[in-house]
Amino acid sequence: MQPDPDMFVHIVKTDVDGIGVDGKPCKGVIVRGAKICNSNAPYVDEIIVNPTKFMGKGDEGYAVAFALPADWDGVKLMALPGLHHKRKHLEAPFAKIGDVESLTIFDDVFVPEDRLFLNGYDNPDVVQYAGYLALMFAHFHRHSYTGCKTAVSEIIASQAALVADVNDIAKAEHVREKICDIIGTAELVFAAGQASAYRAVKFPNGSWVPDEILTNAGRRLAGHNIYHEYEILADLTGGVCASLPTEESFYAPETAELCNKYIIRNPEYTAEETHRVMRMMEDKLCDAFEGAQCVAGVHGGGSPLMETITMMSRYDLEELKKIAKYLAGFEGVECPRYERATATPRAMLDRFKKTQK
Repeated sequence: MQPDPDMFVHIVKTDVDGIGVDGKPCKGVIVRGAKICNSNAPYVDEIIVNPTKFMGKGDEGYAVAFALPADWDGVKLMALPGLHHKRKHLEAPFAKIGDVESLTIFDDVFVPEDRLFLNGYDNPDVVQYAGYLALMFAHFHRHSYTGCKTAVSEIIASQAALVADVNDIAKAEHVREKICDIIGTAELVFAAGQASAYRAVKFPNGSWVPDEILTNAGRRLAGHNIYHEYEILADLTGGVCASLPTEESFYAPETAELCNKYIIRNPEYTAEETHRVMRMMEDKLCDAFEGAQCVAGVHGGGSPLMETITMMSRYDLEELKKIAKYLAGFEGVECPRYERATATPRAMLDRFKKTQK
């Protein structure tokens, strides 16, 4: 528990009279606290709040889950916009990419009862499900990551291939090897997501839950490799992205001709095309927004350490070791047919329940 009880979102009062989302009087609860790292929160319709850990006796008020409109009274979004450098001459789709992060504060916010999904304050028996909700959120987030991170890697691979060609080094074997690293990561991460969906199991409510081990293996690989992919891009681009003259220098009468002359690497690309690629690389490798995107690539959906914890808590190493015992000739050990069962967060819920008895 944090020294300040308000650091986690928690219920501070129940059986409160208020106004619901439909504008009608209703009962509800008052919540207080904050959530950090909420990507895109300032421009979503609804903000959904879940617990982030397993909870037990004494945590009843923190076992809370709900959904509210993003502009609800008392919800304060400490927004951090991220964007690329502004341009005057070279308009391009990449230059217009951005997002907004948020530290979301719930400053004594009224939550109507029909928007309350988990209330351990009034119903202590449901506290045991707090961690399960956290795991299910993380699991589906990481599974979606095997798709979105693949697209991120493919964009990086496309930029790497183009800048290598602009620099006239595309045919070099070491360049092809580096680009292959990025493509390989993208394909393996996507394959893990597809395979985890193929091995999904149907839950009683009708939803299909992907395999946890494959999902986390894909997300872990992505998190471990994101900085390597940016490193490859920087290697193939060269230092010019960090020392590129200002955009205006390529258009000012006294400098335009010289800048456009000396920017060219590969004569198959015009000065403007070369400039456009290097300006994109400046955005990709040297601005604050992309620095944040690198960090997001490590921690978004859970850092590689969390994937390691999840995988190693689900994988039955004792069963796995029987294979090695047989191969080593242990007496009485027969060769097992090893088929790993699909893993889901429900196993951790069952394990947690046993600790509470």
